[in-house]
Amino acid sequence: MNITKHLFLLTLILICGLCRAQDELPTISADRPGALTGTDVMPRYKLQWETGIGYESMASGPRCFTLNSTLLRFGLFENAEIRVGTDFLLFNEGQAMEPTFGVAPLTVGMKAQFYEGTGLLPAVALLAELKSPHVGTKEMLPSHLAPSLYLLFEHFVNDWFCIGYNVGAEWDGESATPNVFLGLGLYFDITDQIGAFVETYNYIHPHDGNQYLTEFGLTWLVSRRVQLDLAADLDFQNFGKHHAASAGVAWLIN
Repeated sequence: MNITKHLFLLTLILICGLCRAQDELPTISADRPGALTGTDVMPRYKLQWETGIGYESMASGPRCFTLNSTLLRFGLFENAEIRVGTDFLLFNEGQAMEPTFGVAPLTVGMKAQFYEGTGLLPAVALLAELKSPHVGTKEMLPSHLAPSLYLLFEHFVNDWFCIGYNVGAEWDGESATPNVFLGLGLYFDITDQIGAFVETYNYIHPHDGNQYLTEFGLTWLVSRRVQLDLAADLDFQNFGKHHAASAGVAWLIN
């Protein structure tokens, strides 16, 4: 009888311990989908893989299939992560019938969160990245290192609604004048697992003018460690001539 009691108590202790460990597991926070980037950073020593496929067609440009977009995020410090990413592409340049395979330049960067946000004050983070002129398909590589720098903000209005906004500068590795990025996003939790968002963003090119785009999509939190997503872009300047859509997954690897 004593052995039975001891086994019963041991089982309860193990169950409580497992429940507590499950509660302490970090919940995934993905930087995909969408053009904007959130302020969350990876927990220390945690690795996350974000990948997806996509399609983009422009009336005055190539049709492009993203066979695989990969972003690896690793928590290096308490409030900072390192990031490595690239894209594997299949595109038709000009009037060419045969698609061309290409690998986008390797991008390496770091995101650091400075403030988690309280009340009316937003969370604040800084994202800095570099595109390599040496790793990738030759025709797609910049002539020089191509840096980018973004200030990221998120205001958590309540438990189910968040407002995000980004301001950034991107150099293309060819010109000393950067492209300016301005973006605003609205994010909604429909349920505990389903989310929706709409983003509007503007690329201000010093030589090619402005490009205004709107993106909307859905996310599905399958578990604490896996999130699926769908997204599509609208170009109101070239409505009906510019199409873009994507689908992907983010996986928090413990």
